[in-house]
Amino acid sequence: MNIPQINEWNKRVDYLLEHGRILDAFDKIATVLPVEVYNIFTQQLEELRFTYSNMLNYTVKGVDDPQRTGIYNSLILKTYDLTDQVKLNLLNQPGFRLASIRKELEKQMNLHQEDLADNLLGISFDYELNEMLRSTDLYDDESESESALKHRAAIQRAFNFLWLNKKFSDDDAKVVGQIFESDSFPWYEKALLVSAVTLGLVRNFDQRRIELLIKLYSHSNPQVSVRALVGILITFGLYDKRISMVPQLASIVQLLKDDASFESDTFSILTQIIRAKDTDRITRKFRDEIVPDIIKFNEDLSEKLNLEKLLEADNETDKNPEWEKYFDDQPDLVRKLEDLTNMQMEGNDVFLGAFSMLKNFGFFNEIHHWFMPFYQQHNAVAGALRNEKDSIRELVLKGVENSPYMCNSDKFSFVLNLAQMPDAQKELMAQMFSAEAEQFEEMMNEELSDPELRKKRIVIQYIQDLYRFFKLNSIKNETGDIFQLPLDVHNTRTLSGIITSTKFYRNIAGFYFDSDHFSEANTVYQKLLDLGEVSAEIYEKSGYCLQQEGKFDQAIEMYQKADLFDTNRKWVLGKIAQCHLKSSRPQQALETYLELSQIDSENMKVHAAVGTCYLNMGEYASALECFYRIDFSEPGTAHSMRPVAWCLFTLNRLEEADSYYTQLMNMEPNAFDYMNAGHVAFSQGQKQIASDYYVESFRKRNGDLKSFIGAFNDDRKFLLQNGVNPEDIPLMLDYVRIRYTDSKNQA
Repeated sequence: MNIPQINEWNKRVDYLLEHGRILDAFDKIATVLPVEVYNIFTQQLEELRFTYSNMLNYTVKGVDDPQRTGIYNSLILKTYDLTDQVKLNLLNQPGFRLASIRKELEKQMNLHQEDLADNLLGISFDYELNEMLRSTDLYDDESESESALKHRAAIQRAFNFLWLNKKFSDDDAKVVGQIFESDSFPWYEKALLVSAVTLGLVRNFDQRRIELLIKLYSHSNPQVSVRALVGILITFGLYDKRISMVPQLASIVQLLKDDASFESDTFSILTQIIRAKDTDRITRKFRDEIVPDIIKFNEDLSEKLNLEKLLEADNETDKNPEWEKYFDDQPDLVRKLEDLTNMQMEGNDVFLGAFSMLKNFGFFNEIHHWFMPFYQQHNAVAGALRNEKDSIRELVLKGVENSPYMCNSDKFSFVLNLAQMPDAQKELMAQMFSAEAEQFEEMMNEELSDPELRKKRIVIQYIQDLYRFFKLNSIKNETGDIFQLPLDVHNTRTLSGIITSTKFYRNIAGFYFDSDHFSEANTVYQKLLDLGEVSAEIYEKSGYCLQQEGKFDQAIEMYQKADLFDTNRKWVLGKIAQCHLKSSRPQQALETYLELSQIDSENMKVHAAVGTCYLNMGEYASALECFYRIDFSEPGTAHSMRPVAWCLFTLNRLEEADSYYTQLMNMEPNAFDYMNAGHVAFSQGQKQIASDYYVESFRKRNGDLKSFIGAFNDDRKFLLQNGVNPEDIPLMLDYVRIRYTDSKNQA
């Protein structure tokens, strides 16, 4: 089996277990077991079948078994565990990169015996790690000495063990706990190893790993505790049902609520995960909208200001006054750049597109480097900057290390890439960091004085590190991508049992809502309603979410409940009417808009909506009255004249319609204006003038015949009502096509 097939098989088994389809799950597991070999997996599966069969027999015979729930839960957990074992066995095939990494790890830890090949017995087999645990001195040697090389190799082995080992034994958990308590391991190595524990949990469920992360959330260093909580929450999203079925683990999870910062820390992490899932959209926006606009701006500015001659002129300190004026002519570009800056300040990932091309350095071939916190003493950083000027090295290192906008992975990429830059570009980078140094210093001081702000910055950078790993690493097909999963941790039973504050869920829903994730937001609003949190705002926002999803009947139901609060009737009635219109119920929409017009009589948009309803119902005279009112209120504007002109045409008041369309032709007519003016002329017998208008409508559609014919046929009945000979219509259409083709060929 290849990786996608293994993942699909595993996903299907989980789905069957989640929905209580036990026998189907057993059968699905059996499909990947070798038929001709009786192995440990086959034996375990047969034992599970036997236990389940007995339980069913007792149940059907009416035997009262007070332990049945416990037996059933144990059966489910054992089936999940068997699924994990089989999956890891399938992933251990020759040719898979992770299998080779694990095999190399076994060699390095001197596990040569045949019976140990599939079972790493414990991290205590590692001699160097044990030596480090005995020491009380902080190890921070970044040189290329033999001792330093051995230390780094031991840390890499520890990372791979914590990641690839199937499940921790009690001894493993004890030794790993000692690493995080030891004074000989620097903070960045401890932070690194937390990520390994999390990766191990992504790979398979392990109660001891979860317990370790919960313990590490209380660690004194926020770089460790924040990473631990990220791992905990990811685990909640992956294994919600399993956690709730393990009483001992469920009780340990409850300890999290004793931490006063748990709720706020969780909110920061979950909102950052939501932002991370928007990264692709932001990257596309930057690539497709902002960069082309900047390029165009530079080209236009060069032409407008004759920059080549400007650069040849004598050096002057005065700024060209035309520059500021020209920026004023580019409000859309300025707005986009401001949006980008604001997104960056809020924690959105705006640099992925730029830095994704800088992950090909050999540094990133070692998986643990993707999770190493950046610190300027790191041996790879020192090596990359060894030949640089002291001035550049100091400015860059300080700027990069203090930068709040780059994640750790990107900081390493930046420094490693510096060696390949031309000297002039290096100087420019150094100047940039020098200019930003004061701002960075202020932000660092703020973080030092505000622990919550510090933790939020760690959250942002760490989740961006995770995102880069799962999206860009060279073995991403084997590691999977957690960011393609829902990861709606706020909806899990596990988190709901810890955080019961409705304020927390309102804030999550509000964040989703403000980010235009309407389906996810509505799920949380419904959760709030189930919790008894009832308000006009929740009903309104739930209705709005449903409307954006196209679920108009459900949206109307929510809006009607919001209307009972009588707090924002104008807005609510408008939304109800819109939903009726979208559902092709113009009569109900009309009734709602008429009700709205009674309380908002001066709102021309409401009158326009009423007129639109009448149009949809074919009541053109009533529609005309509404549009006349708008035209009287806003005389001489195209948007007020168009509906009046159309209604006059449908009512066979051709001279009046012609007057309106004549005026529209002197404004900025669109394809429909030209077509409708053609209809009026055609109805008046002015076929040549009509053909002129039709050709222009055709041209406005860039020669799209399907669009032109479709729009024309929609209006055919009005032409016939106004006396156009039906035999003339196909002739007119062919004539227009010929004229358009001829004019295009001549051009």
